[in-house]
Amino acid sequence: MSVLLVRILTSLLFAIGLTAAQAQSLSLASDNLATFKGARRVVIDHFGVEFITTLKARGQGGGSTANIDAKLEGVSDEAMQALTEHAYQDTVSALTQAGFEVVRTEELQTQALYKELMAKIAHDAPYVVDDPGAYSRIFAPAGMKAVFKSGSDNRGSIGDRMDAFNSKYQGEFSDVAKSLGVYLVRFHYLASFGSTTSSKGFLSSFTGKARAAIEAGPTLMAKSTLVQIISHEGARIFAGSPRGGNANIWLEDPLTVKSEGYVLEDTTTAESKRGDGLANALSVGLNLLTGGRGASQQSNKTMAVTLSEENFSESYLRMIGQARDAFVEKLASAR
Repeated sequence: MSVLLVRILTSLLFAIGLTAAQAQSLSLASDNLATFKGARRVVIDHFGVEFITTLKARGQGGGSTANIDAKLEGVSDEAMQALTEHAYQDTVSALTQAGFEVVRTEELQTQALYKELMAKIAHDAPYVVDDPGAYSRIFAPAGMKAVFKSGSDNRGSIGDRMDAFNSKYQGEFSDVAKSLGVYLVRFHYLASFGSTTSSKGFLSSFTGKARAAIEAGPTLMAKSTLVQIISHEGARIFAGSPRGGNANIWLEDPLTVKSEGYVLEDTTTAESKRGDGLANALSVGLNLLTGGRGASQQSNKTMAVTLSEENFSESYLRMIGQARDAFVEKLASAR
């Protein structure tokens, strides 16, 4: 066997192994998929790509604080909308190829109850979600409204969460689906340009140090990247599940892909640095005067990741595509 052939085979085996490792890194969880058994006709009545444009890392420890706000720069609303449209069309194609009949949403609009329910929970896109961990906006395909989805009880406003997890609404959506002989499949991707870590809890208080950090890179966030299914079984009591729906599939762990250009730049102003320095000096001085056991310190930083729209679209679509394929495969195996 020639040296060249050996090298080619080695490269192919490496690529196969790398692909398998990447596929294994995507971790899905689900609940109550038995209710999707027999599904053939589906409607994608909610489709949202929620873009995090500001990440907030908040660390505490021993009276000290560390705060970082990082922003996504260089990406226009038009690029986010175009990506959402692309991801939606790819999802329709993937479901069709998997053997589902994808029914147009206009059929739902003939139902008075459906329109009444959507008026209660849907919003013009892009819809802003501002919570302690991030600032984001939900984009929807043209002609669709934005609908808040979450797999966590600390995202969004109280009103957002009440609408998302309302069992009465979900039961009525189920009645509509049953009357039309369709299943509603609702895709939601919580997409970020990075992830946060921070100190909190008893251990951080014990050590007396506050830490906050942001790691840049395209990331689909766990728990709230999901598919919600509305079947024909009526209202469901969502014991232990913050997602609503008759059944759900969700990303159990964050999904990241490698991409160049995701670099954090420190944008903290000199004024902010002086303010932290003065506050920390005063804390040390007061601690010395009072004989305290430790001075509290504060750190407030701002950062930014600036992307080209080409890089943004390529990396996000690749990441969303990997999750979409796994979701559709799970749906197909459950029907």
